[in-house]
Amino acid sequence: MFASLAIIILAIGIQTLLQLSQGVFAVFYHHALGKTTAKKADDRSLSFILGVEIFTAVFYLLTYLIVSFVITQKGFDNIILVWIMIGIFIAEAVFFFFCYYKMGKKYKKTSRLFVNRHVAEALIYKAEHAKSRTDTIILGIVTSAIELAFTLPLFVISSVEILRFDSRFGFLFIVIYVIAATAPLFGTRILFRANNTLAGIMQIRSSKKNLYRILITIGYLSIAALVFITGVVK
Repeated sequence: MFASLAIIILAIGIQTLLQLSQGVFAVFYHHALGKTTAKKADDRSLSFILGVEIFTAVFYLLTYLIVSFVITQKGFDNIILVWIMIGIFIAEAVFFFFCYYKMGKKYKKTSRLFVNRHVAEALIYKAEHAKSRTDTIILGIVTSAIELAFTLPLFVISSVEILRFDSRFGFLFIVIYVIAATAPLFGTRILFRANNTLAGIMQIRSSKKNLYRILITIGYLSIAALVFITGVVK
């Protein structure tokens, strides 16, 4: 029970520290403030957050239902699936540490992420030119989808542990997870409302990137270790 709860907490913690949605949201909010009133910018920002909520809730629920079906057929103790999950989380840790943030001297003082230049430019353009609620919701959905390689294993393993812990709490855990996924966006919104600039917020993100890199890498490795202990060693 405690291992299951620890894995769920680690998954939620990793989700809150991922940076792509936060970065795109900051660019969007900055330009919204420049084009309209603070009240309208606040209103539009909620549409972006809604997009992130929609993607996270729908994809998590689908994952939960699929995992529930697989476990019904295979059970919790299928050793092949256990080793696959362990391998995935070790790979996630290695990839995140070396590839999530751009490496090299020219990126040392920036918070540039793993997305290629063309995708990054497209996201920035959409963030700067989003005009309607629909545009903004879609932008939130797309930015969440791009990080799916990092979040999908979290959806899967937390779904497994929710079912192992107590499936009656499934809906509650999903709600908590969705809230956690959007909490950093509300944090960025508060920073803007406190008269922080985009440059200042980006500087904060850049200064903390090594801390995030270490914390998330440790988080993925910790999940792998807990899955090993509960699924292999027992």
